[in-house]
Order: sequence, then C-alpha cells, then structure tokens
Amino acid sequence: EEQQQLLNLENEQLQREKLQKQRECRDMLLSAAQDKQRRLNEEKQDELALEMKILEKCLQEPQEDTEKTKRKQEFLKEQQTYMTHLAQQLEEEKQREKEVDKAFNEEMEKVWAKKAEQMRLDKEGRKQLLKDVLTTRQLQVEEKLRRNAKEQEELAQERKLLDEATTERKRIEEERCARKAKEAREYQEQLKAQIAYQQQARDAEEREKQREYESDLAEERAYQERVQDVLSRPCKKLPKTHPFRRKL
Repeated sequence: EEQQQLLNLENEQLQREKLQKQRECRDMLLSAAQDKQRRLNEEKQDELALEMKILEKCLQEPQEDTEKTKRKQEFLKEQQTYMTHLAQQLEEEKQREKEVDKAFNEEMEKVWAKKAEQMRLDKEGRKQLLKDVLTTRQLQVEEKLRRNAKEQEELAQERKLLDEATTERKRIEEERCARKAKEAREYQEQLKAQIAYQQQARDAEEREKQREYESDLAEERAYQERVQDVLSRPCKKLPKTHPFRRKL
C-alpha cells in the first residue's frame, strides 16, 4: 500500500510537471506569435500614420496652379487608394491572424489531445506495470508463505520425531534405572539374607559351643563330685576297673 501511495504521488507530481511545462510552452508560443503580429501591426500602423501625415501636409500646402493641383489630386487619390489598400491589407492581416490563431489553437488542441492520449497510454502502461509488479510480488509472497508453511510443517514433524525419540529415550532410561534399582534392591536383600544367614549360623555355632561348654562343665562337675564321693569313702580294695578308668 505504501508503494502504491508513493507511486500515485509520483505520477501526480510528474503529471503536474508535464501540464505545467506544456502550459508554459503554449503560453510562450502564443506570446511569441502575438508579439510578432503586434509588431507587424504596429509597423503597418506607423507606415499608415506616416502616409496620412504626408497626405495632410500636401493638402495643407497652397495651390499653385491647375497642373500642380491636378497632380496633387491624383497623388491624393493614389494615396487614398493606397491607404484603402493598406487598410484592407490590415484587415486581411487581422483575419489571417485570427485564422492563424484558430489554426494554432486547433493544432495545439491536436497536440494536447495527442499528448493527453500519450499521457493516458503512459498512465495505463504504468498501471499495467504496477499491476504486473504487484502480481509478481503477490506470487512471491504466496510462494514464500508456502515455503514457510512447508518449513513449519517439516519443523513440526522433526520436533514431533525429536519429542518421540526423547520420550522413548526417557522411557528406556527410566526402565534401565528401575531395573538397576530393582537389581540393587534384590542384591541388597540377598546380601541382607546372606548376612542374616551367616549371623544365624554364627549364633547357632555360638549357642552350640556354649551348649557344649556348659555340657562339659556339667560333666566336669559331675566327675568332680564322683571323685569327691569316692575319695570320701573308707579305703578298701578297689574293684577291678577298666584300665581307662584307672588311668583317669
């Protein structure tokens, strides 16, 4: 829209300048023609005035004789005829001037019509050129929009694939972490169970050792009691005992 406004302003400015130049050219031509015709008319008017002065001077001179008067009358008649001829020529010049002005105006109208037609054609050409430029620009904009839309679609597809890949990687990572955590828990439970088993085995071994120790103590006490019991009895021939018991 800004380009269209600038182009319209430029066209209006060019048209105003052309019209101004054409008006100046026409005014200059008209002024030159009028000045020329005015000079010609002034020259003829001066010539006619001079002839009239000469004629008046001749008429004012005293009449000398008949022959001289006759010649003056003939000269006056000739001057009157000449003045009539000059007046007729002046009228014809005025008429020709009108015809020239008319022809000049008609020619100028033709020139102006031709120039107006040329200006119209130029304007139509500029409008067509502007239309072609705008059409081309519109096509370029539409093509750019299509490319942008396609790029956006491809970008969205790539983003979707990236999101899916990220989600899948996250899922795999979570599964791996969960598996590792499960394995760690299982290993820890197995380790705890093994430690508990070993602890139970040690406790059982300790209890067994303690039981054996207490059993040995009990046997030792029972033996000492029997020894004391035997020693406390009166001395008599011991019965034949087993060699192992004798050794004891």
